[in-house]
Amino acid sequence: MLDSLTFTGRELLIAIVLATVVYLFEVLLFSRRRDAGGRVARARVEALEAELAAVRARLDALEARAPAGGVEEPAESTHAEAARMARAGAGADELVALLGISRSEAELIVALYGSGG
Repeated sequence: MLDSLTFTGRELLIAIVLATVVYLFEVLLFSRRRDAGGRVARARVEALEAELAAVRARLDALEARAPAGGVEEPAESTHAEAARMARAGAGADELVALLGISRSEAELIVALYGSGG
């Protein structure tokens, strides 16, 4: 059956041209899909850049409102001072009055670091 098939040079040329046209059509179709995805990605990047600019503006505003003396004293240093005072014999009432910590914190620190602890 295959013995009876014969192709002329013209028929082979037409087959090659048709295959090339189909290939180019597929390339064009896939490149358009890729471009559409690129547009979506670009839009997302632009949205993220706008959001980042808003966050930077908010950060600048927060930094402008920061206390003049710098950063507030962290709780760790307050608790370290309370522990030092408790070792020196200060009571819970004194820690509350001088350091502004809660009564329960002061009692715990005196229990842990006080002269009896």
